[in-house]
Amino acid sequence: MRRTEFVTGLFEAAAVPVGVSTLVGTPFLPPVLRWLGARIGRRTWLGTTHLTEFDLVEVGDDAAVGMNVSLQSHLFEDRVMKMSTVAIGAGASIGPRSVVLYDTVVGAGARLGALSLVMKGERLTPGTDWQGLPAEGAAAPSTGSAATPTHRASTP
Repeated sequence: MRRTEFVTGLFEAAAVPVGVSTLVGTPFLPPVLRWLGARIGRRTWLGTTHLTEFDLVEVGDDAAVGMNVSLQSHLFEDRVMKMSTVAIGAGASIGPRSVVLYDTVVGAGARLGALSLVMKGERLTPGTDWQGLPAEGAAAPSTGSAATPTHRASTP
């Protein structure tokens, strides 16, 4: 736990301000994050450096992660650090300033709107639209039906 906090602290306090922030939105950011342990797909657009544990983050091919999105693979709950993976599927898009908490899967081709929150343990159905705090299925433009989650985590 201390090692991961140390590495994240160095990244946020030294590497990002010194130069990594200039790579946001360019094809040069994914290789830097891969070098740190994140699994970033091909042709992926990243508008953020807000990752915590790099080895717990996976972003699929052709995905778009918006500006200032937080892919948060840990939380402190009742003074206990809890960690798990954050998986963004191929072709998915995450709107600006959204937060994706740990133990989540954003399905392939799913679209999460701006300023939204994916709660821990959520599974966003592939090819659906989501929006809000917490994210809820939005009406699909072509059919008018509402998307529903395939899994909702129970709150302890």
